[in-house]
Amino acid sequence: MGTYDDMLAGKPHKGNARELDELKQKAAAAKARLDAIPDDDLPARMEAAADLFAEGSGPFVLISPFTIQFGRHVRIGEMSFVNRGATFLDGNTITIGNRVAVGPNVQFITDTHPLRPEDRFPPPEPEDDPPFRVINIALPIVVEDEAWIGAGAIILPGVTVGNAAVVGAGAVVTKDVAPRTVVAGNPARVLRSVDD
Repeated sequence: MGTYDDMLAGKPHKGNARELDELKQKAAAAKARLDAIPDDDLPARMEAAADLFAEGSGPFVLISPFTIQFGRHVRIGEMSFVNRGATFLDGNTITIGNRVAVGPNVQFITDTHPLRPEDRFPPPEPEDDPPFRVINIALPIVVEDEAWIGAGAIILPGVTVGNAAVVGAGAVVTKDVAPRTVVAGNPARVLRSVDD
């Protein structure tokens, strides 16, 4: 397996590998084309988004500016709304369901690193380019249909936010959120059901 395959399999991989840089540069060019289109021109933005986001995305509303690594790993469902300032660190898949509301400055972070520094920064191999290694581990994120992610929330690697769940503003979500529950805080904790 190559670095890209290891990344999508959730295995430790060289996060700064050249093979990944080429894919990131392609995404940056597609993002620049999307950013050049006014936010209120939904048909043109959806056409441009098809070059950046995963197949099966949309139609959705995504307000610029936003940050994205690869794009091809992010699927945003129908009638979802993503406010300005979103960050998609998509070293693995980020799946956002249908009719999801995402507040401003929300971060979806699939990448993490080994805890031990010697595992994070192992000695370089002779063929390394650049001549050092940063080890990443990327785990998928899923936000199910009709969830609402409040402003400034951070969704961390491997998390699933359940159907119709609500994540409060500024929450740091480290564990799965059950369907139809409200969570908030750092780390996010269950406050109540959406039906209470």
